[in-house]
Amino acid sequence: MRRQPNPPVQRVPSGRADRPAPSTPPDPPNPPGATTAPAQPDGAAQATAPPGVPGKSGRRRRAKRRGRVAGRLVPRRRWAQVCLGVVAALLVLVVGGVTGLYVTTPLPTEPQRGVTDEGSTVYFDDGRRPILRFGANRETVRHDQIPDRVRWAVLSAEDRGFYTGHGVSMTGTFRALWNNASGGDTQGGSTITQQLARNYYKGLSRRRTMGRKVKEILISVKLARQRNRDRILDLYLNTIYFGRQTSGVQAAARAYFGKDVWQLSVAEAALLAAMIQRPAYFRTQGNDAPARALRYRWRYVLDGMVAMGRLSRSQADAQRFPRTVREWQGVGVSGQATFVRQRVLEELEAAGIPAQSVVNGRMRIHTALNDGWMRAAGDAVRGAGESRWAASVRGGLVAVDPKDGAVRAFYGGDPARSQYDSVFNPVAQVGSTFKPFVLAAAVRRGTAVRSRVYGTSPLNFAPDGELTPMTAPGMKIKNDEHIGSLGPVDLGRATALSVNTGYMKLAFETGIGNVVRMAEDLGVPEQALRPYRAQAGVTLGIPTIPAVRQAAAYAAFANGGIAITPHLVTRVVDASGHDVPLPWTRTGARVLSREQSAQVNWAMRRTVTEGTGRRAALPGRVSAGKTGTTDHNRAAWYVGYVPNLSTAVMMADTRGRTLRDAARRPISGEDAPTVIWHAFMARVSGSLPVQAFDEPAFTGTVRDWTDSRVPVHLAPPPSGRPGAAGAPGRGPGRTPPPSVDPRPKGAGRARR
Repeated sequence: MRRQPNPPVQRVPSGRADRPAPSTPPDPPNPPGATTAPAQPDGAAQATAPPGVPGKSGRRRRAKRRGRVAGRLVPRRRWAQVCLGVVAALLVLVVGGVTGLYVTTPLPTEPQRGVTDEGSTVYFDDGRRPILRFGANRETVRHDQIPDRVRWAVLSAEDRGFYTGHGVSMTGTFRALWNNASGGDTQGGSTITQQLARNYYKGLSRRRTMGRKVKEILISVKLARQRNRDRILDLYLNTIYFGRQTSGVQAAARAYFGKDVWQLSVAEAALLAAMIQRPAYFRTQGNDAPARALRYRWRYVLDGMVAMGRLSRSQADAQRFPRTVREWQGVGVSGQATFVRQRVLEELEAAGIPAQSVVNGRMRIHTALNDGWMRAAGDAVRGAGESRWAASVRGGLVAVDPKDGAVRAFYGGDPARSQYDSVFNPVAQVGSTFKPFVLAAAVRRGTAVRSRVYGTSPLNFAPDGELTPMTAPGMKIKNDEHIGSLGPVDLGRATALSVNTGYMKLAFETGIGNVVRMAEDLGVPEQALRPYRAQAGVTLGIPTIPAVRQAAAYAAFANGGIAITPHLVTRVVDASGHDVPLPWTRTGARVLSREQSAQVNWAMRRTVTEGTGRRAALPGRVSAGKTGTTDHNRAAWYVGYVPNLSTAVMMADTRGRTLRDAARRPISGEDAPTVIWHAFMARVSGSLPVQAFDEPAFTGTVRDWTDSRVPVHLAPPPSGRPGAAGAPGRGPGRTPPPSVDPRPKGAGRARR
């Protein structure tokens, strides 16, 4: 009989596995062929289930537990689905909103106010170097005028992906947004297209807000998609600020290197490109932190050009940091920019161009001013001790081209002393520098320059010009004390020694009205002559005339008798490139024949060779001129010329006090003014061709106005002085006050 196996050990559900379940003998197996018992109810089944087999109640409990878990999982899945749906909806809204904003954001077409302003520029005689500007310092250049090396240098510095990108730098934009939100640095990250959208086109505010930044991005993307990239870069290069008060690459090229943009080297182009990042901070010279930072940025630009394939490494390494010119400040050497500005505006106003049309009018205003000559003029006046003059003393120099009246150089005085220039404005009586107008009037009326007058001093003139005894009423005239009383002299010697009595006789014989008319024909302003039209005192220079008008009047003698109008402005080109007509460019009227001019020049050449202007003599060059000194040495002049340049020098005490030098000696025309004239002319005449004056034929009537009834009082020259009035140094030619003044009360005095 077989042995039955032991029953399996049952695990107690309570977890007490160490205690076996009670042993229950199994039912005997059904014999073969026996039928299965019918199914029992659940309770019976549970009661009769074999040991170790779960019943239906256990399965029910497990299913219940699974239902509870499933109940918890279903809401979680649904929540995740809801969240995903919300995110998707938000994305749709954002994309739709951005798309809507993009579509509705207009592409800007109008620039911001002032961003394209281009000031009018005043140039030196070379037509390239600026003296000053009216308005914005910007000069627009065409695409073909900007070389590729300049373009790639700027792209290397500001936007290396300009031609391949979408107009927006996302990393830079997010950095800017973060900085805006955190209050950090506003710098960095914007592409050239973004900078143009922000700084050039109208429609974006300057507020640092998220909305403005989004709008900037949208406009930048539109610009990149719809505008030509070269056009965008051209606008950028013509408007971006480079420092030194310059906007646009052309103005910057001139401000930093004194050349046009198309002349820039690679190193120079890289420096300008580097300046864009921090133009107010960087310094082009020195070794301080701003200068070192600029050099680092400059090298960064060159390395970028290598990375972009626009330079080889050897070419970049061969570049040297460029040297910039001194920062442009107008006519900085002599400080005359203020006077140039005032005079240019006055001349343009006279030509029918109002000041409001000049400022930001994009005009090119040309002058004949020579930079080196301007320096020479300032040096000549300062060299005469201007800094040591009394505060009320004014001095100036102006040089005029006899060919056309263009002012080639001037020095209107130290602006620190006065903002009222001393050459274009009337400052002082002209003294004996008026006498050549008397001589010219006489020669024009047929009197030969070899005619004779008495140099006796003093003389008493009746109202009709006749001589009368000294005890009789009349106008008493005397020569300068250093000339004394002379005998008969021809008009040449009377001019050389500035003989007052002889010239007063000549004026009466010629006619005071004719003298005044000659002065007007030569360009002396009518308002300067109006008070003295019928007064003989005009002969001795009581009118107050601007120095530039005196230089221009003498220029007519130099050019053979053609009157000219002095002017700074020689040409004006408007914004459209058309020349603006200027009235003074027309040929002036002939006031003297060449023979008459030659006779006047012959007399005034003797001033330099044997008279009061000896200090003005130029080696190897013939010159002519006239000194002038007013009553009590309140003003002193020298106006002289060579055939191709006429220059006037004046000094005056605006408070009516005597001019004195450092040794407290009175200053006359043959002193400081003549020395200043010589210093200037000796420096600039080397650039002028040597020309000779026409020699006169001495046509006309030789008159003899000497009167044997007039006693001749020959006065010896002062002790220690060689010859009568010929030695330079004191005051021949000064204008004395007549004993009986024929002028209206108060007329003819120097303006305070």
